[in-house]
Amino acid sequence: MTAEQAAAAIDRIAERRRRVDDPNAWRLSEDPADVLAFLRSYSRGMPAWVLEADVLDGLELRLRLWWLGEVAESWLLEQADRLGVPPRLVGGRLGVSTRQGVHDRRRAARHKVARLRGEPVGDLGRPAGQGKRGQETEWLQRHRADLLAIAEVAVGHAELGDEEAAEWLIEVARDLRDAVLTPGSLQLLRFALVALAASPEVEHLADHHPLRRTFSRWSQLFSTYPASAS
Repeated sequence: MTAEQAAAAIDRIAERRRRVDDPNAWRLSEDPADVLAFLRSYSRGMPAWVLEADVLDGLELRLRLWWLGEVAESWLLEQADRLGVPPRLVGGRLGVSTRQGVHDRRRAARHKVARLRGEPVGDLGRPAGQGKRGQETEWLQRHRADLLAIAEVAVGHAELGDEEAAEWLIEVARDLRDAVLTPGSLQLLRFALVALAASPEVEHLADHHPLRRTFSRWSQLFSTYPASAS
């Protein structure tokens, strides 16, 4: 349901109301949500043929709102992921109780929007082309020692984090033990550091604390990661 189709539905509603001299026709706006509210509030006394046509056009407007909601949710979830907002906080707003559930919802929203737009679903979530994938791999190898050192400091201060941080740090510790360093493990480290930084105990640490210095080191380093700006 495009903006043009929604506008056409609103025009039809407005024209019908003018034809029957509806005294409230002036209240109509160009916003689908406002028009639906108008139909609910100002339909008493209208001829049956007007009400029936309004319902059909109203359903088109409802579809438009649904589409805008899906696009908005997909964007918000992707934005939360890029900004490193802890999945626990995101899930709390959506009624999703697990971090995996939040990841699944983000992927599902991305796929749904792509299908409705006629875009290829199979390519979603992959780095944008082999060139970028190669850049990420090269970056990981170039900064391998720094990243493993950051992970080691974070895991070493796991007791300062809350439950959310502890869950991420368990995964980071596993990768650290196996010396794993992939784009996926980098994201685990990112989520762990964001959650750890939000812990009340960590917020009150002195600026010279090793964990504080590690956060600063990570921020400077991750800002150069090829995928961090996408």
